[in-house]
Amino acid sequence: MIMLTKHYRTGGKDMIKMAQLEDIRKMYFMEDLSIREISRRTGIHRDTISKYVSMEEPKPPKYKLTKERKHPVLGPYIPLIKQIIEEDKTRHRKQRHTGTKIFEILKSEGFTGGYNTVMDYLRKEYRKPKEAFLPLEFELGTYAEVDWTEAYFYLKGKETKAHIFVMKLRGSGGFYVRAYPFEKQEAFFDGHIKCFEFMNGVPYKIAYDNLKTAVKKILKGSKREEQEQFISLRTHYLYESTFCRPAKGSDKGGVENAGREAVRRFFVPYPEVDSFEELNEYLHKECVKLLEKNPKWEAERAALRPLPSVRFDGARYKEAKVNRYSMVQFETNRYSVPTIYVGEKVTVRATANEVKILYKGAIIASHPRIYGRNQEHITLDHYLELLLQKSRALGNTKVYKPQTMAPIYEQYRRNLNARSPKGNREFVRILMLHRDYPPALVTEAVETAMAYNVYGYDGVLNILGQLMVSNRPKINPIRKDKLQNIPDVVVIPPDLSKYRVLMSGGGQ
Repeated sequence: MIMLTKHYRTGGKDMIKMAQLEDIRKMYFMEDLSIREISRRTGIHRDTISKYVSMEEPKPPKYKLTKERKHPVLGPYIPLIKQIIEEDKTRHRKQRHTGTKIFEILKSEGFTGGYNTVMDYLRKEYRKPKEAFLPLEFELGTYAEVDWTEAYFYLKGKETKAHIFVMKLRGSGGFYVRAYPFEKQEAFFDGHIKCFEFMNGVPYKIAYDNLKTAVKKILKGSKREEQEQFISLRTHYLYESTFCRPAKGSDKGGVENAGREAVRRFFVPYPEVDSFEELNEYLHKECVKLLEKNPKWEAERAALRPLPSVRFDGARYKEAKVNRYSMVQFETNRYSVPTIYVGEKVTVRATANEVKILYKGAIIASHPRIYGRNQEHITLDHYLELLLQKSRALGNTKVYKPQTMAPIYEQYRRNLNARSPKGNREFVRILMLHRDYPPALVTEAVETAMAYNVYGYDGVLNILGQLMVSNRPKINPIRKDKLQNIPDVVVIPPDLSKYRVLMSGGGQ
């Protein structure tokens, strides 16, 4: 008979090891002792003994830590990790720090541990179980996916939302992205054009979500009523299209993952740029860096369908009429044209980045596209002829904005007006010089004229002629205040009709 009188109570709590469990079960099953007697002999609570003797399969007890496990190497950096996680809660979900980003930050702060140490901590403290998917394999060049995602960046210091066009090649996993201020059809087409030209080829099939820019109406099953312009795009580049099932995110999981990867890789932290053009230059370079590291990229590019010889016209066209202020409205915004077209019917050609205005097929004005609402884009040159007639209004019209020009121009205009009642008219003629001469050279001529106290169109033109020869005056201009009673030189333009007669063979 086995007689056990061991007491296992330690520190007021039952601390049971596997050997102790064995002794308890022997006393209960082999010696036929009661739970009360076992408790008396061992000092272990009756409830604990009851739990272990009722086990179908005896297992070592599991212990819960009463104190947080220490991290000798990572410990000093845990407050920084928690700070990053807390700050991420205020950021947009797709632009929060990944484990890799956090590891890179810790390394920059002096952390000497490994990547796995950081990831193990993050998984334990913050990560949720991930959904599992079956691995897929696609033949190179055959299949791509397209979708939109969103990201935020700083545009001239202001937080701004960008719509990100993403195309992912499933064979190599390579992708390319472009940023736009909206998801209009013009941007949708421009994204395709830019991506195809970057890849120097076209995938044989592209999968889409049910985007309004491509799909008019979802029909039964996999059938769709497509937008006419989208059919034109597909016909031009000769690829097949397929559409995801509604509410089936797994159908386009690859491109969504590419979108998330692009956002976290390129938009964390927020890029700081002065324009969408600058943002896209940055995104292009980053995509190139990634694709250069992709071992399958060149093989996939070689497997794509060749590009057509002509670029697809992805612009939107609209008929409009020039109002009395020599402006054309497109959407809610207005764009200027030369004043000679007031009252005429014109065609607006809008791409994602540009608005061109055509009259009888010829381009008469070109503007950057306005992304806001109820705004104007005015080109001063369009109004110069009218300003010659109404020069007194120069200082009060919104077509002349001194802040958009070099400061020297407004200084020169004010000095010119102080010396002549026709100062504004002379100034408008000087502005017209930009049509025939490099703007930088005209600016230099105005600066030189003011330095020598020379005011007027003729004086600026004289200096400009000298600058055209040597980029600096060979002879200093004569100061006008030293000249007395000298009339302005009047040049009578020749009658060119006589020369035309001679050139045609008539006359002597």
